[in-house]
Amino acid sequence: MRRHRTRHPVAGFVLAAWLAVGAAPGAADSLDNYRPGASPDPALSAGFETAGQFNGYTNYWHDVYWRWTQYGNLFLLSRPDVAKSVAQNKVDIAEELGLPGLWMAEGFIDTCLRGRFRNFENPEAAVLEKVLDAGDAFVWADASSPLGRKLLAALPASPERARLRSHQFSANGIEEIRAFELRHDSRRLLAVVTDSAEVRRRFKTLLAGLQAVVGRFDLHRGWFGTGTLLHSVTCFPGHPLEVIGRGLDQGNDWFTFGGYMDWLAEVGLDVVTDVGTGKATHSLGTVAYGLASWDGLKIQDMPTEEEWIRFVRDRGGHIFRPVDSTDCDGYDYDGYIAVDGNKKQVDREDVPFILQTGMVREEAPACMMLFTPKGERLTRESMWRAILARRAVGVLPHGRMLGPAEFRNALQLLLLDRVFLEARFGDRIRLEAAVDGRELVVRLVNAGAEALSGTLEVRPSPRVRAAKGRLTTELPARSERTYRIKLEPTAAAVARANPILVEMRWPSGRKRTLAVLDLPPAVSVHKLLYGQSPEVVYPVAVHNFTASSRYEVTVKAYAKEDTQRPVYETSLAGTADPGGHEELTFRLPLGPGAYTVRAEALGLGAETQLGVEAASGRATVEAVDLDGDGVMEYRMENSKVRATLLATGARIIEYIVKERGDNVLFKLWPEREDTDRRPFRERGFYPYGGFEDFLGQASIETHKVYDAEIVSSQGPSVQVRMRADYFGNRLEKIFTLYGDSPLVEVRFALEFRNPELNMLGPQPILSLGERHWTEDVFVVPAVGGRREVRMRPEEYFGEVLFLEEGWNAGRDTSEDVFFVGAFPVSEPEFLHMWMNHPSNGESHHYYAEFQPWVPIFQKTVRYFSYYLWGGTGPWESGLDELLRRNLITIRPSREAGGSR
Repeated sequence: MRRHRTRHPVAGFVLAAWLAVGAAPGAADSLDNYRPGASPDPALSAGFETAGQFNGYTNYWHDVYWRWTQYGNLFLLSRPDVAKSVAQNKVDIAEELGLPGLWMAEGFIDTCLRGRFRNFENPEAAVLEKVLDAGDAFVWADASSPLGRKLLAALPASPERARLRSHQFSANGIEEIRAFELRHDSRRLLAVVTDSAEVRRRFKTLLAGLQAVVGRFDLHRGWFGTGTLLHSVTCFPGHPLEVIGRGLDQGNDWFTFGGYMDWLAEVGLDVVTDVGTGKATHSLGTVAYGLASWDGLKIQDMPTEEEWIRFVRDRGGHIFRPVDSTDCDGYDYDGYIAVDGNKKQVDREDVPFILQTGMVREEAPACMMLFTPKGERLTRESMWRAILARRAVGVLPHGRMLGPAEFRNALQLLLLDRVFLEARFGDRIRLEAAVDGRELVVRLVNAGAEALSGTLEVRPSPRVRAAKGRLTTELPARSERTYRIKLEPTAAAVARANPILVEMRWPSGRKRTLAVLDLPPAVSVHKLLYGQSPEVVYPVAVHNFTASSRYEVTVKAYAKEDTQRPVYETSLAGTADPGGHEELTFRLPLGPGAYTVRAEALGLGAETQLGVEAASGRATVEAVDLDGDGVMEYRMENSKVRATLLATGARIIEYIVKERGDNVLFKLWPEREDTDRRPFRERGFYPYGGFEDFLGQASIETHKVYDAEIVSSQGPSVQVRMRADYFGNRLEKIFTLYGDSPLVEVRFALEFRNPELNMLGPQPILSLGERHWTEDVFVVPAVGGRREVRMRPEEYFGEVLFLEEGWNAGRDTSEDVFFVGAFPVSEPEFLHMWMNHPSNGESHHYYAEFQPWVPIFQKTVRYFSYYLWGGTGPWESGLDELLRRNLITIRPSREAGGSR
């Protein structure tokens, strides 16, 4: 049977006509004539704006002003109306000063403080004119007097203030007071005009108080309790030096922070710094600063408040409490932790306080202003004297202030004036600096009305050379300029953060900022490796800090007992561009034994502790879909253990000691956490279990499905490689099970570009025996001696442990099963121990974690290796097996002593 297709006659005609036209000779347009189509309405490319405001009472009296920006109907952004918000802040300050009708022209206070004026009360206009012929004058006048009316008539209208509709303007009996400056040629007239004698008296008192404060004290702006999470498994953007640089541009000359004092000394930066912290567990919300030493602090395991206070006091520190914590009432503290909601208590009670800045990112940060005796050099000690003597004001982002009235009122008047503070802290000059490759990029902005003339100086760390150290610059009013200055790091600059101070000086002031050239090691290798003869794969990464793109990379292998004569030597040509990096793979033909391998390039090197054994035994690996989700798992097995790998998170989910049939690792997968449906659950730690990594908190790896391949499926060893790309950040893990032992190797290779991802925390989540309980004993070779730890059924707790040797162990003393993990001791900053408890909101389970926190470098490949060994009997037997394979690393000071 023939099938007929019906074709619409009109459609057929249109198609035919189109083809006919298209085929007509000479009818086709040249593509050169085509141009981009016009935007539907270029004037609206930034979206529609709708203004809004509220002036009244919800659960308190307040005034807010905003603008909605709407783009494409569905994108909606809300932001404050800046002009009205600033104007409202002036109204709020005036109300707090007891002068709700105050309108003060900007610059009035600055002129008052800097000049010399003859004072007059309600003079006749003719008298005042004669005075002005001879010099400047400060006049107080009634608004209803002829002089008052004449002075007020000279003022422009204030339409913005009229549009505010602030709730304060509706108060009965509000008395208006105007403070302003009038000029003619070189003569200046300051005027305060009001009909209220009481208002005039109040304003005089405030002015006198301000003059006394400015005459007796210097102002020092700073950030208290700021920081980043550099080298933490919890990510936050920014290097501490960059945060300090942003604070310097704000006018800060002091910080309480952590971990950067040596950096600042390198470039001669004379800012005052201090370090502080709170407790992670058993906390009443208190924080401590100013300690002479933090040695011995167990931040996550200091059980009582008494112990915490004693620790702080014994080291000369200061400790602060929340205002509203009744739990703190039985203890003695140095002061309050101020927050906006406790302004009343902070203002009125004679108690020292701190206002914490917190992390600095897109949200505007709070600051503190300290008042130190005139001419006194600011030091750490004088900073603390000012805080403890309540010579401080806390300033919230929208200009709301907390602190004693004497200093708070003075600072509020200065904020109303604006001009004095901007001149004091150089606000009209913006200075930004950042490192781009091998260049320092400096952006200088002159937002003032006058040309800027001065000297721009670059002072890098002595380990870095700047092509131009000093430039004379001329910058017109309301303009900006960008400078690019070549940087030349020396060999001493690698493997460290190198600060670069940039300072702009002009006749009336200066502005400073910081940048950082953060360099990785020149040569990166696995510091601990294991392999089987006849060949060991040995990767080397080189960061080229030099100006040449050609160099040699040499690898030498030495017998452990003779590090003078290499048993094998080879080299490859390196070709990374200056400032770039490359990875090279060497194959070392080594027999069984213990070795030290040294890789060298660009005059620098790195060493590996290597154990090699003869290939023996048999292992297998197969891909299986254990949970039926379409994502394969990988089951590695030999006669001793069975290890199951998940491509999700590239983790070992099971490590089963066959003799006991026990998975020594905690495992929730394939079950779901009972908080699985919580909003944004993927942003918190999720307990799949197994051997996994903390890389960010929650880890970016948690739910990522890696590309997996079986490299070797059977033989004396089996191997699975898993790779993932996180938007330009490459992470690779190679899992190897060896044929006749429980040894599992995990090799990490990280090539990262995002600097906030700067700490890797690989860890076995341990649950020995049938359950994790008090019969499990864990051992850590900490500095000062081996530590034994057991869980506490009633609580979670943790501790930072500094290591003498690169391992940790655990044993279920009831079920006789143990685990030992080994890693290069030189790589982690510390070992983080965590005993989890079901009360943890992220993970409602008992288990133990032992994380070596390993810094991640950018601009190179970061290598790290971890070894798992499980069995029955005493854990010491596993440690001995690892030692026999040259997989136990010891700090050099211990090695020199010849003992473990």
